[in-house]
Amino acid sequence: MLLQDEALLTRIERFIWLLFFLLSAASFVLLSFKFAAGVLLGSALAIANFYLMKRHLRGALDPQRQRRARFLYLLKYYIRFLATAAIIAGALIKGWVEPFGLLLGLSVNVIGIVLVGLNEARKLNAKGVV
Repeated sequence: MLLQDEALLTRIERFIWLLFFLLSAASFVLLSFKFAAGVLLGSALAIANFYLMKRHLRGALDPQRQRRARFLYLLKYYIRFLATAAIIAGALIKGWVEPFGLLLGLSVNVIGIVLVGLNEARKLNAKGVV
């Protein structure tokens, strides 16, 4: 089951990167620079947080380092959260990005997970599993 889960996670990661490039490129071509900058910044923050969370969780769930790893995971989580909040607040206060573009960019992980999940459900339905 682990290999199947890893393959699904890999598909999600690839689709998130595809969304990142498509949304960023479309925003720069079709919309204002500030909106596109918001999409780019939000997507980059969301993807970076996703990868950092994945890396930190693997360390926290390592049976060799149980007690200390959980504390470090929580510490890293709060540091990552505060850094992300500071970057978002700074970009919005300085007026470098539009809020809706930033929100769209920050949603790239959710959109990717939902679309890959719907595609997986469609495949299972076609096989008659669901």
